[in-house]
Amino acid sequence: MSAEAPIVVKVGGGALRGGALEDLPAILADGTPVVLVHGGGPQLTRMLDALGIESHFHEGLRVTDAATLEVAEMVFAGTVNKGLVRGLNALGVPAAGISGTDGPTLLVEPIPGLSRVGEVSSVEPGLIQTLWNGGFVPVVAPLGLGPEGAYNVNADSAASALAVGLGAGHLFLLTDVDGLLKDGEAVASLDTKESEDFVRSGLAAGGMVPKLRAATEAARGGVKARVLNGNRKDVLAGALGGEGVGTLIYEGGPACTR
Repeated sequence: MSAEAPIVVKVGGGALRGGALEDLPAILADGTPVVLVHGGGPQLTRMLDALGIESHFHEGLRVTDAATLEVAEMVFAGTVNKGLVRGLNALGVPAAGISGTDGPTLLVEPIPGLSRVGEVSSVEPGLIQTLWNGGFVPVVAPLGLGPEGAYNVNADSAASALAVGLGAGHLFLLTDVDGLLKDGEAVASLDTKESEDFVRSGLAAGGMVPKLRAATEAARGGVKARVLNGNRKDVLAGALGGEGVGTLIYEGGPACTR
């Protein structure tokens, strides 16, 4: 495997439409190992609605009972994961889809009150390293293995835990805006305390909250974490090349853009 530090990229279920992942062939050609972690919440909600299963949320996390988990595993590890893998292969990226229960890769502890929702407690890198050694890009569905079997895991949190557990150099959290916005402009960088303050104050809201929390945890684990607009081509290459794109979250000291 390459001596280059890995990068972890968190993408949405429809990530290929944005264009950011078109940078991956060039990144891989430089010998950088890459892992993708994907979400798929809207696809899961549509399938639950079609099956007549009501969705419930608590503080932004989906309450996942046994019936919901069965559908979540089908959607995340099936439809969404395999569609993303096929799209990446069409881009010339040799991708292989797994979930965090395979290996197992993500070991989780249950989050009280949310039924089968887990928080990553440890990362087992063996399967991912095997895929890297074989020349593949692992594409990881947000599920983990816990005391009662599979658990639903927030995809941003899963990506952060993987980045720290794999000793990644960068975590890129792709979204549909240019980073954390303040007065309509992207905030160039925040230290971890400032990031927490944005969440507590309500200046960050909606889907940006779990991204900032995940980026903060990754930064505290020694990973350069950045929220980027996945709808912009060349954004990954730009971030790796030192351009000040998106919002960088860093731990203490002066902000480093590379």
